[in-house]
Amino acid sequence: MVIDWIRRKQQGGELTAEEIRELTEGFTRGDVPDYQMAALLMAIYFKGLTAAEGKAFLRALISSGERQDLSGIPGIKVDKHSTGGVGDKVSLVVAPVVSSLGIPVPMISGRALGHTGGTLDKLESIPGFRTKLSAREFRRILADVGCVLVGQSDSLVPADRRLYALRDVTSTVKIPGLIAASILSKKIAEGANGLVLDVKIGEGGFLPNEEEAVELAKLLVAWAEENGLHTVALGTDMETPLGHAAGNAPEVIESLKILKGEEPDARLATLCELQGAMMIWLGGKANDLRVARQLYREAVVSGKAIQKMQEIAHAQGAAGDVFENFEQNVRPKKKAAITASRSGILARIHAQKIGWGLVDLGAGRKKASDPVDPTAGIYFVAREGDTVKAGDALAEVVWSALNDAAESLARLREAFVVSDEPATERPLVFFVCDRVGCRTVRQSEELFV
Repeated sequence: MVIDWIRRKQQGGELTAEEIRELTEGFTRGDVPDYQMAALLMAIYFKGLTAAEGKAFLRALISSGERQDLSGIPGIKVDKHSTGGVGDKVSLVVAPVVSSLGIPVPMISGRALGHTGGTLDKLESIPGFRTKLSAREFRRILADVGCVLVGQSDSLVPADRRLYALRDVTSTVKIPGLIAASILSKKIAEGANGLVLDVKIGEGGFLPNEEEAVELAKLLVAWAEENGLHTVALGTDMETPLGHAAGNAPEVIESLKILKGEEPDARLATLCELQGAMMIWLGGKANDLRVARQLYREAVVSGKAIQKMQEIAHAQGAAGDVFENFEQNVRPKKKAAITASRSGILARIHAQKIGWGLVDLGAGRKKASDPVDPTAGIYFVAREGDTVKAGDALAEVVWSALNDAAESLARLREAFVVSDEPATERPLVFFVCDRVGCRTVRQSEELFV
């Protein structure tokens, strides 16, 4: 039966909703082996999914487990999700900020996918932090603390967890219908009422150009709204790494500094404020984004944001003082500098090369069973557009688990391009989509008007 479905997709045919339901249920139970599902994914990758098939996958993923009933928790529940990038730690910042303002934030996140980082892996670099909770624990922590940060459990969209891992290791991530079904199944099943989506554009994500990103954003917004999930989607730049650090513990360290009000990377700070403000607006705490942005800033300056992050971590198993000595507790055993081979302008930092270099270093996975080195990562000393001299430090690479990192370091060095030509400027935000439609944006400040 599954062989017939594989053959039909190879020939460009369409699966019925019932067949997709049976396929998903069988795969979740283990009756459909990985090799058959991988063959089907490859056929879908090349032949595509119809809108009806994509929606059928969404329904099948949701129904593979329980749906949270959060109606007993007061307030509009709002979540945020990114399609994946390099150095993208926005979720780690906005979740505690928004929650500190009295908006419940139920957040189900994923692990590293391909060359992109995963929020769960970052959270699990925090000693004691539990991302696998029962449905009862999920609701209790959300009610008590106002935010819960978890992954798919055995009871909540278990089919997506298995499918997500298989897509990662079979290079079949870039299937728009399955990207949309994967993201939205978790958000709908978790019981969220509002959602901010960050659709990444550029080599550091999975969508290389604006046109493909707009199509995915439209798909996500339409399917979300059909399921009662009020959604706003942004198209943002992922051609170069975001922030001063990439890796798991290194990104947590940078996020904590932002939550404490320390000076962040300008592009990262803007993106956090913008997405946080949108969550605050969706959560009903502000009538427009300008007021929401001010509330966001006040939450950071007042110390409420970092305090909320401490509360979340403690509620999910970490020690109450886990962040006081966090850098010491995740200190890497090894480090190496990447230096400029010539003088000139740092014209480019290739996000995808950084991502794959970090996978080689142990920050991500080449296969689903691979362990992750939480300390592995990179700190950027110079940024695109900086003038450098031969021998100047461009970045510091850190890790603990890998014995011989020569190949990883060589791959990371290739990501840095020093040239006589200036860096190409790209907008941080390309577009915004909501239930009304999509509009082009070239300056992020346009969104606060």
